[in-house]
Amino acid sequence: MIFSKFIALVCPNGKDPAEKYAESLEQIQMADDMGFYGIWLSENHFSCKTGLPQFQGEIGITPKPLMFGMKIIENTRQIRVGTAVRNIVFSNPLLVAEEALVFDLLSKGRLDLGVGCGYRPWEFEGFKINQAEARARFLESLEILDRGLRGESFSFQGQYYDIPEVALVPKPYYTLPRPKLFLATGDMEQVKLAAQRDYGVMSFSTSSKEHLVALYETYRDIAQPLGHDVSRDRFPVTRQIYIHQNPAVVQEYAERNLPHYQAALGDFKTCPPLEELKKLYIIGTPQECVAQLQALRDEMGCSHVILWFNFGWLTHQEVSEQMRLFADEVMPHFAPEKKAVPC
Repeated sequence: MIFSKFIALVCPNGKDPAEKYAESLEQIQMADDMGFYGIWLSENHFSCKTGLPQFQGEIGITPKPLMFGMKIIENTRQIRVGTAVRNIVFSNPLLVAEEALVFDLLSKGRLDLGVGCGYRPWEFEGFKINQAEARARFLESLEILDRGLRGESFSFQGQYYDIPEVALVPKPYYTLPRPKLFLATGDMEQVKLAAQRDYGVMSFSTSSKEHLVALYETYRDIAQPLGHDVSRDRFPVTRQIYIHQNPAVVQEYAERNLPHYQAALGDFKTCPPLEELKKLYIIGTPQECVAQLQALRDEMGCSHVILWFNFGWLTHQEVSEQMRLFADEVMPHFAPEKKAVPC
């Protein structure tokens, strides 16, 4: 089982944005040393309109995640950098493709390009894009992005874009035929599209066991006959996490962060009790977190989990302590078995 870390640069009022970036980079360097597989960066715009109760500040200060990604590449040894997600509805897909190709080249292939269409109304309002058109715009942009990333000459004519024959540079260098693409979706039709086109799929944190299993089985049944890679590493699942040695601290954390859990669940009125939350997130002592991850692996077949350690707007120290505890007492339970090497 491999683990990645999700980064949302949440910046409450009074927090210095430069300090927030520096703290996040320090956490990423820790993750690199601890053996985490990847870092996934959010993209946010106009995010002072958070929609979260009793929260004042910026829910995300990464409008250009791959700009931060280059700083990460310069300061780490091997950890991959992903976008969760790069919104291809708000940007010209040709520019997104060029950005990704340059990043693939300079990072020597350490890019996982997760893309999506966005869901926050205020972002669509800010860019003056009709949110009702998001799906159609996304599918058109995805077609252009995929073709552009391959470095071949192509043209495109659709409802939103009319592109003459072009070929992007630099051409794909480290990852052929193009940098790795992931769709962030829980929609069955988009999962079918990902399977047909050899994309990975990122699943949301609140997806149920039954839904995740159905998504992957559909993906596998379409992709496998086409000769595409159907390993579960390409089907990462995102989970919020809180880990602490003291069960009482876990309980206090869950109660303190109920508004954030309610927002993640899409319901500000009700929130499941802690025992129910443990079925949706990774919450508890190290032993409980091991058991929850084992269930995710054994019951849903997950082999790649993206963990959101700073869910609930925790301090840098709290996140760092969680990461150390997770690396010391949880990750060893999922390390690959060492095989004896014959003399």
